[in-house]
Amino acid sequence: MRKSFFWRLYLGCVGLILLATVALGTWFERRARADMLADLDEALRLRLVMLEEVAAGHWDAPLEPVLEERIRRLGRESGARLTLVRADGVVLADSEREPAEMGNHRQRPEIVEAERDGVGYAERDSETVGTHYRYEARAVRIDKQLAGFVRAAFPLEGIEERISSLRISTILTALVAAGVAVLVAASFARRVSAPLRATAELAERIASGDYRGVEPVEGADEIRRLSEAIATMTQQLEERLDTITGDRNKVLAILAGMVEGVVAVDRDERVVHMNAVAARLLGVAPGEAEGRRIWEVTRVLAVSEILDEVRRTGEPRSGSASLVGAGEGGRGTIELELRAAALRDADGAPGGAVLVMHDVSELRRLENVRRDFVANVSHELKTPLTAIRGLVETMLDDGDMPDDTRQRFLEKVRDQALRLSSLVTDLLSLARIEANEGRIERRPVDVRPLLRESLARLSETAARKELALSADLPEEPCVVSGDDESLRQIFDNLLDNACKYTPPGGRVWVRVLRRPGEVKVEVEDTGIGIEPADQQRVFERFYRVDKARSRELGGTGLGLSIVKHLASSLGAQVSLESQPGRGSIFRVHFPTTDGKLPQIR
Repeated sequence: MRKSFFWRLYLGCVGLILLATVALGTWFERRARADMLADLDEALRLRLVMLEEVAAGHWDAPLEPVLEERIRRLGRESGARLTLVRADGVVLADSEREPAEMGNHRQRPEIVEAERDGVGYAERDSETVGTHYRYEARAVRIDKQLAGFVRAAFPLEGIEERISSLRISTILTALVAAGVAVLVAASFARRVSAPLRATAELAERIASGDYRGVEPVEGADEIRRLSEAIATMTQQLEERLDTITGDRNKVLAILAGMVEGVVAVDRDERVVHMNAVAARLLGVAPGEAEGRRIWEVTRVLAVSEILDEVRRTGEPRSGSASLVGAGEGGRGTIELELRAAALRDADGAPGGAVLVMHDVSELRRLENVRRDFVANVSHELKTPLTAIRGLVETMLDDGDMPDDTRQRFLEKVRDQALRLSSLVTDLLSLARIEANEGRIERRPVDVRPLLRESLARLSETAARKELALSADLPEEPCVVSGDDESLRQIFDNLLDNACKYTPPGGRVWVRVLRRPGEVKVEVEDTGIGIEPADQQRVFERFYRVDKARSRELGGTGLGLSIVKHLASSLGAQVSLESQPGRGSIFRVHFPTTDGKLPQIR
């Protein structure tokens, strides 16, 4: 486990203090020893001077007992061991031992060095007395001839004792000083590490996304300035993140509210965004698409290709795609208009692509409807106009035309004119219905009187075709939400349609049924019926099951379309039940009302 900054700083300070204490103690000990040895060498030098004066003139003959005694007394008084050594190494006198008992000193280190350099030093155990001495020897020359050596020595036991005592004192002093320094280091480390730890915790909070309550940390000037800089940076970062988050939420809200599908991919073709509309069009879930490559998400080749091209070239592109089997119930086709542009990075280089998909299926359908409508209207208008023109030109060209033939031609012109009038009237009615769809001023209306009026208007037509008209109307009011004119048009067109396509001798029924929540109006006939394949299309404009028969009967092909639009405007629904050769039943389901407008789905 990693140590905290406090312990690392503290142990580092303690280590430096101990190292400095040991180094200082060692230096002080060596310095004291050197000073003591220097003082000892000076004392030995003075003893050698005195010994040389005493031995002057006595180097050639054995020393007299009086002289030997003087050397011993001088040694005792000075505390040093004094020795006279002849040039050949024979000891002439010694302050502590008899010269006869002492061996030849010619090879003693200090003697050898003194002969070479004039003065020699040595620290060693004495071979004679076994004590550790500091020796100093000096060569004595007479007329440049070596006469002998004077040597003085002090035992080093006292110095070693003083050095040991000084070492103990130094160690105790160093330990006390180190202890105090350790306490000071602990306080220093705590003062330094506490604000740094607080600053580190502050940085960790910021890294985890917590920007609340960020305050500067108290401490040294540098640490305070660092924490103030972090706090300022955090405030600015929070403001920028809030701005970025707000902008991102706005963009996401805009993308979510768009009716177009939006797909964005990065430079690796991975989906970074897909709104709900695009997911619905491509048949995928938005959450599952993000992070996957676009060609893994959808098999629509046009989408993958246009995104790949824009991603590579950086140029905007447009195109189209047809999604077969993607319509309602999986049976239709969705037509898409594709527009793609490059996403660029901070350097302006292409970093991906965004694709906008417009669902133009309804637009294409409306274009087809408009085209078919124009073609149908042109055809429906052209047919009676051509007939009228031909009849009129024939009458103009034949001045001798018999009156009965002319009369028959004029009646045909009248019939075609009436057909044109009916067609224009129905077109105007359909246009008015579509323009005011959903804006009809409705009120509670009893459908029974309106049905009786419609039956009365068609009674003459039914009589000419020998059709039996009957009505099954309840005695109590059957109130629906609507307006008189719209309801009349619905009933007139249904009854007129039933009379036209019922052969002579047939029958037409009108029934009104009350059900919970609705009033159902049924118009049943014993006519030619409608094939199942045509039943879904009979409510389209100008659609006729039998075009020749319809024109012969004077139909415009707009009656049932008018019924459907009016019923939808009133919140009602129209249904059809038919069997070819046996007849048809048209039903209009009105929501009921008790003097109040019903809720329209």
